[in-house]
Amino acid sequence: MKRGRTPPPEDRAAAPVGRGVLQGAFLLLEELARAGDAGLTDLAAGTGLPKATAHRLLDQLAALGAVERQSGRYRIGAAVAHLARSWGTHHPLGRAAVQPLRRLSAATGASVALAAPAAVGRRMVIVSGVPGPADEVVPHMPGLILPSGNAADVVISASRPPVAPPPEFSPAEWARRLSKVRERGVDLHYDEEPGAVTCLAVPVYAPSGRAVAAIGVCFVGHRLPSAATADAARRAARMVGENLARLPRTRRL
Repeated sequence: MKRGRTPPPEDRAAAPVGRGVLQGAFLLLEELARAGDAGLTDLAAGTGLPKATAHRLLDQLAALGAVERQSGRYRIGAAVAHLARSWGTHHPLGRAAVQPLRRLSAATGASVALAAPAAVGRRMVIVSGVPGPADEVVPHMPGLILPSGNAADVVISASRPPVAPPPEFSPAEWARRLSKVRERGVDLHYDEEPGAVTCLAVPVYAPSGRAVAAIGVCFVGHRLPSAATADAARRAARMVGENLARLPRTRRL
């Protein structure tokens, strides 16, 4: 029987098997969703995968159309974009948010998105949105997993039982931020770097009264949203909640 090449010891130790293969592939997809596009070296560093493993998985993802490769750089492929759009379209929140998000976009001229807690872990994932100027900095595409401690994460956390804060916050800092949200009903997040995105988020409540999602209104730069913008976001959130109540019970959250 013809024997294949025996991989070096470091490759054998690092090569993911079974569930690890899927984990490695999703790590790469998440990193591409965060970065937009990236080279092999940056993707390996960002995911913690060995370079040889990352290259092998990227080749497999490219063959499936989940990743596109051009001039030595990678980006999310059409197959993943199609699945993400389908997920958002059929998700109860996605159905309930179509018109409210369009009206909010028209009223503010901003990038708007609706995010909900991921099925696993505490991260927030975008369900649907309407593109705007901020998408040139951070594309708010359906399926994008948001970094922990973002404005959507904060408004959801403020309405739920206490849990450990994200790693980038001390317990005191996290408690102060949640307290402000409970007082104002909104959270405002901005990055101090030039050209960064400022985002205002408000909670969306299900018919049960439980906060199940957040609507974000995002601007480029350190522009502080006006009171009118906050009011428009709250109206959109109420409309989403009302639309959820109209869905058949079997399709609600």
